[in-house]
Amino acid sequence: MTQRLYYGDSYAQRFAGRILELTPVAGGHCAVLDQSLFYPTSGGQPHDTGRLGESRVVEVTVREADGAVLHLLEGPLLPGAVEGVIDWPRRFDHMQQHSGQHILSQAFERIAEAPTVGFHLGTDRVSIDLGVASLSEAQVAAAESCANEIVSSNMRVRTWFPDPDELGALTLRKQPEVRGPIRVVAIGDFDLSACGGTHVAATGEIGLIAVLKNERLKRGMRIEFLCGQRARGDYARTHAILRELSVALTCAPGELPDSVARLRESLQQTRRELAREQERALDAEATRRLEEATARTGYRVVRAAWAARPIEQVKGLALRLTAQSGVVALLGVAGARSQLLFGRSEDVSLDLKPGFETALAALGGGRGGGTRLLQGAAGAAELPALEHALRAAEAALPGGSG
Repeated sequence: MTQRLYYGDSYAQRFAGRILELTPVAGGHCAVLDQSLFYPTSGGQPHDTGRLGESRVVEVTVREADGAVLHLLEGPLLPGAVEGVIDWPRRFDHMQQHSGQHILSQAFERIAEAPTVGFHLGTDRVSIDLGVASLSEAQVAAAESCANEIVSSNMRVRTWFPDPDELGALTLRKQPEVRGPIRVVAIGDFDLSACGGTHVAATGEIGLIAVLKNERLKRGMRIEFLCGQRARGDYARTHAILRELSVALTCAPGELPDSVARLRESLQQTRRELAREQERALDAEATRRLEEATARTGYRVVRAAWAARPIEQVKGLALRLTAQSGVVALLGVAGARSQLLFGRSEDVSLDLKPGFETALAALGGGRGGGTRLLQGAAGAAELPALEHALRAAEAALPGGSG
């Protein structure tokens, strides 16, 4: 087994080790050392990155067979002595997030009796899953406040491997499911947990714990949060957005909710007015199209095509046309996906399907159907091709009586 040096000192950034194994693998080479500072992905915490000799360490895992720490390298190295350097900003970020998670988990235990059943430390977000059906906003706010009080108190964070007798006397937040020696992380007298991750030495180094959102899952609640530099970065980005919005809306940041509410109401009113205007425009267009319709025995034919038009508008026009007696509407929209919409008045007994299928065939084939209102689509077609298809459909219409 690889001796894991970070257990003794999470702040160490360089170490000397010896390469015991070096194996080519897909994407690089895999090295096993006698000892290492590199943290392998486990317990919800991602692996460290850095360098071994002149080669970049891109991933670190644990070999289940013997517990050896596997270092995936970009390039080969020679067996023997090697110096390792970890990516310190990444390591310290993970220390802040993981220590903050312990504090926040204990805070939710105390405030809402909500145990942590899952933990994920991602590139942008950190989350815990809580085994509770629901949480009020007041409970979430209270847990966040409690957690930040622990951060501000700068409690000592201690990590160690207690002997079996000492371990049996400890009241851990969650009983571990692993075999062998158990590593314990104590945050003052606030939290006591089994954990193999890297942690800060005192809670003040976490800086800040900020809850971003909470959502309900099938198995409980998920809390997304950020700690330390991530939380400060999120604050800076959010504050910059607030400044920009305040300038754009010519109001103070505290007035933004009211300004946005007024904008929303104005937008909704504009949409309602636009919808009414569109309805009036379709009414007028239907009247005009009917005046220009081609007279056939027992009915009139309205044929129209557009290079681009929302199909819902075309459908609205078809419904207006066929609401009148003795009307057949043959409508279409050209484009990357040509569309057809045929309709007839209730008092017209024509079968539109032959003409509909003729138009689809003229467009290279397509799919669709219906009875009094038929809708379908074919492949790409330009406006002249669509107009030709509609003329072919009109020619295929059988005679009928109104």
